Amino acid sequence: MATPVEEWLVGMDITAGRLEAMNQRSSFMVTNFGADSSGTVDASPGIQAALDAARDLEGAQVLVPPGVYLIGATLRIYGNTRLTLMAGAEFRRNVAATMIINGDAGQDLAGYTGHSNIVIEGGLWNMRGTTSGLTASAMCISIGHATDIVIRDLEVRDVPGYHAIELNSTLHGVVTNCRFRGFVDPGGRDFSEAVNIDLAKSVAVFGGFGPYDHTPCEDILVNGCHFGASGTAGTTAWPRGIGSHSATITKYHRRVRISDCAFEGLLQYAISAYSWEDVTITGNAFVTCGSGVRIRSVIVADTEDTKLPDGTQTSASQVMRNVTVTGNTFRGGLAYDEPIIALGETTGTVLNLAVTGNVIDGSTSSQGGIRLQECSRITVGDNSINNVDGTGISTEDCNTLTITGNNVYNPGAHGITLVDITNTNVVGNQIRESGENGILVQGGQFVHLRDNFIRSPGRDTNNTFYGIRLSTSADSVNLSGNKVRPHGSGNEAAYAMSATNTVTTLSRYGNDWRGTYATGQLNDLSTTPNTTATDIT
Repeated sequence: MATPVEEWLVGMDITAGRLEAMNQRSSFMVTNFGADSSGTVDASPGIQAALDAARDLEGAQVLVPPGVYLIGATLRIYGNTRLTLMAGAEFRRNVAATMIINGDAGQDLAGYTGHSNIVIEGGLWNMRGTTSGLTASAMCISIGHATDIVIRDLEVRDVPGYHAIELNSTLHGVVTNCRFRGFVDPGGRDFSEAVNIDLAKSVAVFGGFGPYDHTPCEDILVNGCHFGASGTAGTTAWPRGIGSHSATITKYHRRVRISDCAFEGLLQYAISAYSWEDVTITGNAFVTCGSGVRIRSVIVADTEDTKLPDGTQTSASQVMRNVTVTGNTFRGGLAYDEPIIALGETTGTVLNLAVTGNVIDGSTSSQGGIRLQECSRITVGDNSINNVDGTGISTEDCNTLTITGNNVYNPGAHGITLVDITNTNVVGNQIRESGENGILVQGGQFVHLRDNFIRSPGRDTNNTFYGIRLSTSADSVNLSGNKVRPHGSGNEAAYAMSATNTVTTLSRYGNDWRGTYATGQLNDLSTTPNTTATDIT
């Protein structure tokens, strides 16, 4: 026989004894406050009465038994409250507004001093975004100016326009073991995130309440969640899973951790780290998404995001730093963007980036595998990049870059490209059956290519591409210990290695160019290359 417990946990059997025991221990059963569970009568007055009772006690648990509860008004949850929807409980939205928010519209609690220490858990939160009268943009769970927020073990379904969960101006926020399924774009919301991490920038960014003091989010964990489609007619999968799309200069979202989530069929970026710092993205699975992970400094072209908190226009981005993308899998990438992309600006470089141990299998519409631009102090290592339609690893305007130990198989374009980069080591990579060049260096200086193995370059067009190609005034390039081999049939590279006459200060030694290519093994037209095997002084 099941015994009463002081605390009901998701997954426990629901018995009369347990319900009554919890009802006697600072827990408020919403049905005792008149909330109807039949799904035919507005239950929000009774639920709100239970939430108010918890507020008046300065904290309690509010319990929602199995049943369907029509939510006809925005619910307000207050500090030190645990709202628990038991298995079989559904909140069914029936108001053209947010489902629940932490606090009152007129409050003025700055920083992280708003209603905090809140747990929201369990149940189905059905936003009904295709239902007549409910199709305008709305939020499900909205949190602002808070600390110590936990949202777990629930499903949010069919959100129109805005977000399933917004964490705005939140310190210590956790979203775990949740499902975000189904989205409706009422128009102009093709960038919406299921989990939005945002700052108290303006009423247009966070409509719940002020003050608008530009407080960002810090110490955010999203773990073990699923993002995708619901199957409801008229809905799609989410455009984006987790991310931000507004910013203020001098403000950052910091210590954001995303782990062990599944993103399925998302239309744009599954994760969009916009003006974040100290970020780890690890152990996630991305399947048939428009793009996987985007790391992005403030976009200069967005004139709202380039303002200081006092409204002064800087017309500039800002540096963002310390990002790790490791141990993720990407399968069947679609046409929106690369599976992994990091984009800085000349006034806002992405610093200290590690992209390691990821597996990428497939992309379409000329999208490659990993693309980096305006980044510095980067490691791209031990990734497996397979069957992408574009370039395996693409870099431009980057410096202090190490690309090592990667396997790039059957890229539709180049294996690795280095465009206008400086202070770069490309070491110990294997590139097989690239459609175009194995490794392409255009411009830049202080580049070291060592111990790379390139097999079967130039498969797209015979006598057109190269195993290693240096061009466009590349300077101070070192080639050592590299090995290039032709395919042996069909289209072949023109040369194993080629350098144009604009390349300067090239040294090469110990490379292996043997094999039969379309034209020849070596085509070094660079200015006075040094090919001695002795020390160069």
